[in-house]
Amino acid sequence: MPKHHFHIVFARRGDGAPGPRFIRMLEHAAHERGMIFVHCQNHEQAETLRWALYAGSLRVDCLVDYMGGSFRYDYELGCAVKDAGGMVLDDPDRVRIYGDKAAIHQELARLGMAMPRTLIWRPGVPSRDLTAAERAYLGPRIVCKPARGSGSGGVVLGMQPTAAALAAARAYDEEDSYLLQEFVRPLTIDGRPAWFRVYNCFGTVLPCFWNPDTHATELLAPELIARHRLHALERISQKIALVSGYTWFSTEIALTLRGGRPVFLPIDYLNNKCFMLTQDEFGPSGMPLAVAETVTREIAEQAQRHARRFGQAHRRTAYAYAAYSSYEQRSGQ
Repeated sequence: MPKHHFHIVFARRGDGAPGPRFIRMLEHAAHERGMIFVHCQNHEQAETLRWALYAGSLRVDCLVDYMGGSFRYDYELGCAVKDAGGMVLDDPDRVRIYGDKAAIHQELARLGMAMPRTLIWRPGVPSRDLTAAERAYLGPRIVCKPARGSGSGGVVLGMQPTAAALAAARAYDEEDSYLLQEFVRPLTIDGRPAWFRVYNCFGTVLPCFWNPDTHATELLAPELIARHRLHALERISQKIALVSGYTWFSTEIALTLRGGRPVFLPIDYLNNKCFMLTQDEFGPSGMPLAVAETVTREIAEQAQRHARRFGQAHRRTAYAYAAYSSYEQRSGQ
C-alpha cells in the first residue's frame, strides 16, 4: 500500500519562486477538489518521485509533463507514473512516436487529411539539389524543419532548393529527419490572417486566432466560428487527438487556397508542451486567460476521475486478493 498519494504532479524546471499563473491555477483547481498538488522543479525531486514509484511507496494519479528534456530522466519518470497506473499528459510512449513530425505527417496523410505539400528527408540520405518537379511541387518558398525539433529550433524559412542550403539546414541535427514543405499563405478573416492555434484538452477544443508574425492569440467566439464556418478546426484537432493519443496539446492550422478553393491545413501538428504563460504575464502572445481557466479545470477534473477509478480498481484487487488468501488458508486446513 503506497504511503504517499499525490493527485497531480506538475513537472517543470523552477527556481523556487512562484510558478507561472497556469501552474497556480491548476494547483487551486486541485485544492478546490480536495486533491494534493505537487510542483516538481528539479532533477533531484524528479528522481525521488521516480524511485518512490518504483518502490511502491508513492501513488501519482496524474503527471503533467512540462520537462521537455530539462530533467535527465523525464521519459523514465513518465513511464514510472504510467506503469504504476497513473496517467501522463502526454503518454511518454506516444510522445516518443508522434513527437516525430514525419511520423504524424504520414499518419494524417494516410487518413486523407489535407496537408502541406511535403518531402521527407531521412538521415543518411545525401543532400542534393531539388529536381524541377520537386521545386514545382513545393513552390518558390520552401520551409525546412527538423522532425523532432521544438519551437522554432532548426526551422529555415525561404530555403533555397540547393544541396548546399539543404546540407546547412540539416547540420542542425544530422541524425534527424527533415520536412521540406511549401510555404503556406493564409487567407484573411475580418482583416486578420486566417491562422489558428487550436488547443485540445481531453477533447475540449479551444480554437484561437494566432498571428504568425506577432503570435498574438485570441480565443474565437462561437458566433465567429459559425459565421465563418470554422468548424473544421475542431474536427482536425479531434482527428489528430485520435491518431496520436495525446490528451493535452495544441495545433497550428491555416486556412489557405488550394486549387482555387479554401482548405484548412495543419501546420504545426502536435505541440504537447503548450506555451503556458498567460496574457497578463506575457502580453498578447500569451495564453488567453479563458483558455488557461478551461484547461486547468479540465485537467483537475480528469485527474479526480482517474483517482476514483484507480481507487476502485485497487479496492477490487485488494478484495480479490483477500478472498483468495482466505480460500487458500481454508484449503490448507
